[in-house]
Amino acid sequence: MIKINFSPLTWLPDEKVKVTAANRQMRELVARLADAPKYHTLTAQDRQQLIDEGYAADLVDNLVFITLRTDEPGKDVVTSGFNYAAFDTSLFSSVHLRTHLAQLSRGCCAYCESYLSATDAGKVGHFRPVELLETDQATGQSTVTTCSPYYSQAYEQRNLLFVCEACHEQHKGGRFPLAGQRQPGISIEQEQPLLVNPYEDDPRLYIRFDPVSGRAYPFDLLSAFLMETRLQQSDDVAKEIWSHPGIVRHAPDFTQLPEFTSWYHSLDKDRVKQLSKGQVSIQLLGLNRPELVIARLSALSQFHLAFKHFRHCERSDEKSDINAFINSLPILQFRSLSIDALQTWHNQSDEQDLNDAEYSLPVDSSMPERNVFPAWFRASLRYCIEESQLMETRKRNLVFLSAKDKLYGQKPKEKCVFLPLNWQRDKHKLIKVRSERNIWETSFTELASSRPLELLNLFTQNDIWVEGPFDALHSA
Repeated sequence: MIKINFSPLTWLPDEKVKVTAANRQMRELVARLADAPKYHTLTAQDRQQLIDEGYAADLVDNLVFITLRTDEPGKDVVTSGFNYAAFDTSLFSSVHLRTHLAQLSRGCCAYCESYLSATDAGKVGHFRPVELLETDQATGQSTVTTCSPYYSQAYEQRNLLFVCEACHEQHKGGRFPLAGQRQPGISIEQEQPLLVNPYEDDPRLYIRFDPVSGRAYPFDLLSAFLMETRLQQSDDVAKEIWSHPGIVRHAPDFTQLPEFTSWYHSLDKDRVKQLSKGQVSIQLLGLNRPELVIARLSALSQFHLAFKHFRHCERSDEKSDINAFINSLPILQFRSLSIDALQTWHNQSDEQDLNDAEYSLPVDSSMPERNVFPAWFRASLRYCIEESQLMETRKRNLVFLSAKDKLYGQKPKEKCVFLPLNWQRDKHKLIKVRSERNIWETSFTELASSRPLELLNLFTQNDIWVEGPFDALHSA
């Protein structure tokens, strides 16, 4: 990951009007729900009233207001936001904006630096997720999915990045971890993200690369250890690592590095959190996924050729400057890796035959599981349990969070609570669909392969539930 110098694109006149109106209406709609009661949802009459008051139908139909069940009795949480269909993708994914964002990152993914423009494989993604927020439980056993509080960032250009499908959709998804509180408890400016932002941060302060294995490692953690245990200055740490690259082979956790474990255990919780940004970003984005490491190893052979040219120039001209040489190279992808590789070869004290370098692809046991379903799909589905069904263990109602859903959006019903799906646990469960004529079966995989409009039509016309077993729930 490398620093991207952000510059905004001027909205076209009609785009500016649409963005301003959408942001204002979203804020006003959520504010209207501030005093709404728990365990109730918006009725068809409620939504029609909002439309009659002048709010856009697309926003109203996809306005989410639910009470999420928590593990603590009496601590259920009211949450509101918008699902995927509320956002106008023609604004934040327009061709001219996408082209502008691609130019900012030289046609590379803003996260992994893979070159995307040649195959038109890049897309526009949100740094702060706007459809759903996925929070890992402290136990690490499940992920809680809620409406994202960052809906107002949907069209904020500083929240838009040119990214690849793997980093943004398959790995990052709706996760956005913080050190401390989250909006709306505090302002966005006060948040402390644990995900490196290439617009706001200098990524090389947090993530660097091993030029032997091609793997990313948490530079912020390693540099803090070296400064505090070896009394080195920050400017000397990078040169120390480049001169002794064997240090980074102990990544990702450095437990085999002498003195590291005792030093790490001496840190307080706040300090550990502060030094976790590099490691969290590497894991969250899957920056050491095997196919990406293989691509980096392939690129290293090209960097070898460049370094041989530099070494030849250096021998003939003592004033050769490695930094100036690196800056002059027309490298697009993996530029951060190129810096570490070229600096390492330049700073190593022992001469080595670059042709004899051996590379291997280590197994990374820390790799997170990929998201098996797209973000729009995970953002739209919830379990809906009516008060009379709290003790039901054989099945749970499945709803699509839209005004058109037969149970959630159309049918007047008693008080209810909602539960997020545990995708890793529930993805293989059987789904039943009751139409006017019969009952038939499907699966989450089959539903996820449908187009959004097809899926919405399915939930509009039918009763849908997931077969258990499930745990019984306590009453409110």
